[in-house]
Parts: sequence; structure tokens; C-alpha cells
Amino acid sequence: MSAPDRDRILRALTAEVSPLRDEGARLAVDHVLGRKLTELVDFEEATAIAVRALTGENLARAIERHIQPGFRRYVAATETSGEVVGALVPDPARAKIRAVVQNSKLPQGKWAEGLVDPALLRKLFGPVWVQLLLSFGTRVPLPGMGAASGAAAAVGRGMGGIAGRIKERAEKIADAGRSVMGGIGAEVEKRIQSAARDFSDTAAEIFRDALRDRLKSREGQELVAQISEQVIEHVMTTSLAAIQKDVDAIDVDGIFGVVPDIVAHAAPGPFVRGLVNGEVEAYLALEGQRTLSDLLAETGVLAETREATIRRASLVARGLFASPEFEEYLGRLLGA
Repeated sequence: MSAPDRDRILRALTAEVSPLRDEGARLAVDHVLGRKLTELVDFEEATAIAVRALTGENLARAIERHIQPGFRRYVAATETSGEVVGALVPDPARAKIRAVVQNSKLPQGKWAEGLVDPALLRKLFGPVWVQLLLSFGTRVPLPGMGAASGAAAAVGRGMGGIAGRIKERAEKIADAGRSVMGGIGAEVEKRIQSAARDFSDTAAEIFRDALRDRLKSREGQELVAQISEQVIEHVMTTSLAAIQKDVDAIDVDGIFGVVPDIVAHAAPGPFVRGLVNGEVEAYLALEGQRTLSDLLAETGVLAETREATIRRASLVARGLFASPEFEEYLGRLLGA
């Protein structure tokens, strides 16, 4: 090609307005869009590259740089939006959700059997129940309740077999109450009912306070540590198949059926659109000025990705250059 011809073609392709350049770009894009995925990507090679990129360092960087900040932005958005769940779910989807709930079975949780030693749970929660019983005993105006409260206090001092002792004392208190109720007056009965109602209003608070104090205690923290270790060890030795049995009880097909309705309804709304736009803006603010080569080099797969892309692009380009459409385009380009 002579220098004048070359310069003429370059001017035609680099002009601010270039129909020939636009035609070439359109021809290339249409050719790529018309290829099968297996022609565009070597999935075996791409999988190998992706697996190599899944290093602990890369994942930790992604979590720290993108996932954690994104989650914090989501939390902040939900706290200030006032959005309710129902606004994100269209009416037809609600009927499908009800069907999913009705068709799903409660997980059996058989894999969780033996998850925690019951003795540890009794040691942890025993004093909490004792505190609750003692508080109730001081409010009920029944003869002999002082002795029952003392028995409960004794249980608190001796933790061995505490659950059985609490049950035994509770049964004795109930029996004593039934025997006494026949001989007390209506006024005392009203006082008992009033005490029970008053206690029910504060029982949850008393239980929370007792549980908080128990968990802050040295013994409570040691028991929680032992329970946590048992849970972790149990889960680590549980087969995936055993856990999957619980998942099988859920109407998974029904869930998949309702997801498109919810996404299609919620996505155009200001809440979801705002979340998506915010995440895109945050990502571009952090990574937008970096080159793709830089990002790939950071993950350690630049060389492999580059070579794989060149090989696949060459095969696709070969088909483009062999097409009649490109031959016609080349003739117009040379005659520009």
C-alpha cells in the first residue's frame, strides 16, 4: 500500500465524524454478537483462570475494599429510607409466597442432634431460671412461699442437676398452691392473680437482666466458649448431605418462581435503583481510573487472561475477515 493510500485510509478512520469507522465497529460488534458462547470463550481455560484468582489475598481485598463498605452503605440506606418489605413485593408475588410457605415443611434438623451437651446448657441457664423463680416467689402472697424460695436459693448454690431440682420444686409449689387455694378467701385469690399479671409484665425484663449478668460472669463466659467450640466441631464433622436434607424440605422451585416477580417490581423503584446507582458510583470512584490490565495484574492473572483473550479474539477475527460483509467493507475502505 502506498503512503498516500495509507494516509487517506487513516484520515477516514480517525476523523471526528467517520461513517466508515462506525460501519467497521458495527460490523465487528454484530459479528461478535452472532457467535455462540463456546466460540467466544474457552470455558475450561476461563475456569482455570478464575480458580487461580480465588486466592485468600484477592478475596480479602475484595471484601475490605468493596463488600464491607457496600454492606455498610446498604445498612445506612435501609435505616433512613423508611421502606417496608411489602412495598418491594407485588400482590401476585404475595400469593406465590403463601404457596411456598404452605408447600414447605419445617426442617427436621436431625444433623443438629448432639450439637451441644445439655449439661452445659443447664449450667449456663440454670441460675437464670432460679433468679426468675425467686423473683416470682417474692411476689406471690401464699403461705410457705418463703420456704419454696429458700429451696430455690439452695438450688442456685448447688448447681448439680439443677433442671430436675427446679422442676421438682415447681411441682411442690403447684401442689401446695392447689391445696391452699381451697381455704383462702377471694381477696387473697385476687392478690395472687394480680401478682401473676404484674410479674408477667416484667418477667421478660427480669430474664434479660439475669441472662446478661450470667453471660458477663466468668463462669458464664467459660460455658459459652465451651458451647461455641462444641457447635463448631459438630458442624465441621457434619456431612453436606445431612444439611441438604433440611434444604430439601423447602419449596425451592416455588422460591425460584417468585423471585422474578419481586425483582421486576422492586428494581425500577427509587429504593433499589438508588442502591444500585450508589454502588456503581462507589466502585467507579475507587476503581474507575485504573486500567483493566492493572486490575488483572493485582489478582495475579493478567498474563493468562491476556493470552487466552488474544487466542480467542484471533479466532473470532478470522471469521469476521472471511465474511462477505467484511470484504465489501474493505473495498469501500480502500476506495475512500
